[in-house]
Amino acid sequence: MTMNGIKDDFENSYIDTRVKYLLPIFEALAPYKLNQRKKGVGDKPGWEQLAMRESALLKATYPDTGEIKKYGTCLRQITALKKALNTAAKTELKDPALINPVKTIISHFGNALSYLFREYKEAQNIEYREKVNTRRQKENRIEIDLTNSLQFAKEILTKAANNELETTDWLNVSCSLALATGRRMAEIQLAATFEYSEEYEITFRGQCKGKSRKVKVGTKLIPLRNVTFYIPTLLPADLVCAGLDWLDKHGKRIERDADPELVNRRWSKTLNQHAKQWDIFPESDRTYHKFRAAYLRACVENDPTVDKYDFTDYAKDILGDDDESTINAYKRYEIKAGSITKL
Repeated sequence: MTMNGIKDDFENSYIDTRVKYLLPIFEALAPYKLNQRKKGVGDKPGWEQLAMRESALLKATYPDTGEIKKYGTCLRQITALKKALNTAAKTELKDPALINPVKTIISHFGNALSYLFREYKEAQNIEYREKVNTRRQKENRIEIDLTNSLQFAKEILTKAANNELETTDWLNVSCSLALATGRRMAEIQLAATFEYSEEYEITFRGQCKGKSRKVKVGTKLIPLRNVTFYIPTLLPADLVCAGLDWLDKHGKRIERDADPELVNRRWSKTLNQHAKQWDIFPESDRTYHKFRAAYLRACVENDPTVDKYDFTDYAKDILGDDDESTINAYKRYEIKAGSITKL
């Protein structure tokens, strides 16, 4: 593992270009009646026609030559486009008073565009479920060893706590925190707050996935992003908290109320590339998100009260994730005998 930085990958030129084209049309449609916004007015196309045009453009820009077409890149760009349009509508309209009808048009346009790709999304989901089921079979399981990475991560976070790192070391700090806490990239780089609870436990707020969902805490419904989770750590909690503070102080986190998509656009390529230097997984499996799988499997080993073969509910508690298909995908990995799982 090295400490070399890689240039931030902030641009998504397709999305930037499409937002510049679509947003003025949506604003021009905003004063009209609902059906006119859908069908168009004069030479202004409505959101229905724009969605069909966008579908054709996406397929031409990101073709899928597979026998069973899934258009994975198109689906990712549709998600990014929806987010970018809503973000731009907050600041880029000539008449800010039109923001609500513009957001309604964006919603209709986005839903129509997703509907046009529904068969590809279903094909993608079927393939994913089949892959998960295949990989979970005993003969396809993969052993992982956290020893080297936990030792390196503890060294990095200890240096961060003692202010002995250069700013270029931020990649290793981020990866160390992801391994020690199992949090997502957008949480480490933007949304998360950590507070010391016990020697190997922190409180975490800032859940990103499903952040619009509300959960009942006591008698109140609270947005998931504001819910406090008590989560185990694989490294001492004081070092984990110090590591997140270090990222803040060195300008390697985005404001907590910003769009998490900014993290993906700015740092996803950089961090995923750097994660390949951490030797927990086979080289082909090394991504930043896989730290989350390593964390879960280590936590299962560390807690004697958890059933080693039935830990879905436990995983939901510590990951804050109701997606059983993702948790099932993590079951492919097993801790190698002799591996350190907490340090």
